[in-house]
Amino acid sequence: MNAEDDPYATPTEDFSVSELKNGYSLSDAQRLHDVWTLEKFLNITESGAYSYFHLPEFLPHALITRDGPVAELSRAPSQIVGDTSLSVNNKDIRFEDMITSLDSPLQGVMVVKNGKVVFEKYPGMRRTDRHVWMSNAKVFAGLLIAMLEEEEKIDVQKTVSAYLDETQKTAWADIKVIDILNMQTGLDLEENPASRSGNTPYNVFVRSEVGLPAPDGKTYTHNQALYKIPKLREPGERFEYSSANTQMLGLIIEAVTQKRLAELISEKIWMKSGMEGDATLGLSPQGNGIIHGLISSRLDDMARFGMLFTPSWKLLSKEQIISDAIIKKMQSSGTSDNFLKGSLGPRLTDEFREQPLFNSYQWDAVFEDGDLYKSGMNGQGLYVSPTTDTVVVWFSTGFPEIPMEAFSRTIVQRLADKT
Repeated sequence: MNAEDDPYATPTEDFSVSELKNGYSLSDAQRLHDVWTLEKFLNITESGAYSYFHLPEFLPHALITRDGPVAELSRAPSQIVGDTSLSVNNKDIRFEDMITSLDSPLQGVMVVKNGKVVFEKYPGMRRTDRHVWMSNAKVFAGLLIAMLEEEEKIDVQKTVSAYLDETQKTAWADIKVIDILNMQTGLDLEENPASRSGNTPYNVFVRSEVGLPAPDGKTYTHNQALYKIPKLREPGERFEYSSANTQMLGLIIEAVTQKRLAELISEKIWMKSGMEGDATLGLSPQGNGIIHGLISSRLDDMARFGMLFTPSWKLLSKEQIISDAIIKKMQSSGTSDNFLKGSLGPRLTDEFREQPLFNSYQWDAVFEDGDLYKSGMNGQGLYVSPTTDTVVVWFSTGFPEIPMEAFSRTIVQRLADKT
């Protein structure tokens, strides 16, 4: 596919994240802050990379608070991870060599097996830096919905208007919650780098989240832009990825619980999981939690979050925060016939070098063995293998020579083979 025909082609500046391992000087911080724009944030740019660590300088944020003793992660380094190699263009590349090369966009990578850190590198950040998750954060929305289902407070077979009366006269009104969870709404909202910057309903929504005028010159609130997205086709037919779906889930969650998203994540997840640090949640000008992507935390706390889906949850919490039933629901609630209809499914199939079964509950990919994967804009990743008790997480500003998707799944399988 030619770059001009690829909806995932992302404008990219030439800079090195390896220079960020010791943070920013005052002059660099001021320079990059002053030239920041929404476009620089959405694309792969030096100023965007700066904002990935310092997003509260540009947008209001709410605090996701930790509590109690820190669940310290023990280390048991394994050479298997770094030595894992894959080929591209008839060339074998070791995982460690790829992520630590001077031109690598990877900033931090951690692999946890059976509750122990077996690999940890920070080639483009400090270990204690708080980095934005981008769309990895979407799984919080899916998880909160699943928790509310378990509490019998939400029925995902009901429609949006059953929970949000103000959607009655919108295209969302008769869409089932399950179709929003699985990104098959049929609305004109599919998201990729092309639609984020084009004259699209999705771009109108993106700009509303930060208070910028739409291409038509009007400034819409978060909810106005979300509610005005039109219908394209019947729901349930195609996997059409969009952060707008996640924001609708956020509105439903808040309506049902009568609590802000940051408060819910704190109470139900973050305060109970032995996290090392607080996290943050970016807000729209109207105070909407941007749960589709603007959660920021340390890398090891993202790994702890992933561990909640594995048997190693016992090392983090006194209670099982994510039940086996919720995990099974996430592993079994997708629609395989829809996965390759849309732009993200085929892309992920190429990157994994294997076709996942489907997407489900805001996870981008679910595999036959039950492994779960979520991607984040411009190179973030969360891969969880409940069966093998393995978690792979990474932060990045860009995409390496071999996709991290392929490496993460291969690493999980090779670690399993050796145990």
